[in-house]
Amino acid sequence: MWGQPAINIRPLHPKSGFQKYRRASACCYLIPSPLADSTFRLHNEIAALSHDYVDAPDGKLSMRAIYPAGSYTFSHDPQGGFSFYAPGPSNVDLTTAKEATFSYDVYFPSDFDFVKGGKLPGLYGGDSDDEALSCSGGRRDDGCWSARFMWRTNGAGELYTYLPPDYDENQAVCDIPPYSTCNDVYGASVGRGAWTFETGGWTTIAQRVRLNDAGQANGELEVFIAGKSVINVGGLVIRDSSAGRIRGLQMQTFFGGSDSSWASPTNQDVYFSDFSVAITEDL
Repeated sequence: MWGQPAINIRPLHPKSGFQKYRRASACCYLIPSPLADSTFRLHNEIAALSHDYVDAPDGKLSMRAIYPAGSYTFSHDPQGGFSFYAPGPSNVDLTTAKEATFSYDVYFPSDFDFVKGGKLPGLYGGDSDDEALSCSGGRRDDGCWSARFMWRTNGAGELYTYLPPDYDENQAVCDIPPYSTCNDVYGASVGRGAWTFETGGWTTIAQRVRLNDAGQANGELEVFIAGKSVINVGGLVIRDSSAGRIRGLQMQTFFGGSDSSWASPTNQDVYFSDFSVAITEDL
């Protein structure tokens, strides 16, 4: 069922479930889809972790992440959060996109303990479906990239990126205010504190990824909070060749951090809803 035409894709706030957008000749159109595994079309899932579809505390249908006390990353017991990759709705092929936007709402309960930080879903890509899975957890390669969100202490938000490491232009993400930091092992923390996640309510977060032209440093990353741009960085090399594509959604959330100082101190839940994915320019 087709929705209303949408002229400005980035601040759009879907009303429920999972919605997808496809650019037409004059504008974009909204196509509602159910919030379900059949819409995400998930693969490479850590099957031991659940992502149940339940009502959030305010009654909104949501995907729930459960973080047991003591959980951090996926390589330690107990495991917490969820992890899978997803191309998204079948009639929106992200591999055809030069520019795409991914948005969702996230609900942290009022008593949520953020500790030192944790990961949240974002877009990912690379030169092939398999190679695209290789940019996270300290693994770096020029043939892949990822752009997840993170929460930090007291709910400070940031973009957390793995970009092709052999391009000096990508050091641009290391200088984004109010605070950014890069290292040679893990991802780059970009724009930490540019927003703060609400507790006891929903925060609408979105990211826009624009691929660079092959051989040029003109890629872009942008973050919107409740429709307002809070991080915008250009001049990037997101793909190292014309084979590079946006491959889908890296649907991961967990506490961490690589040691127990990041672990959740109690059993905690977070809720995700109102997902949308948009192709705003084709290759």
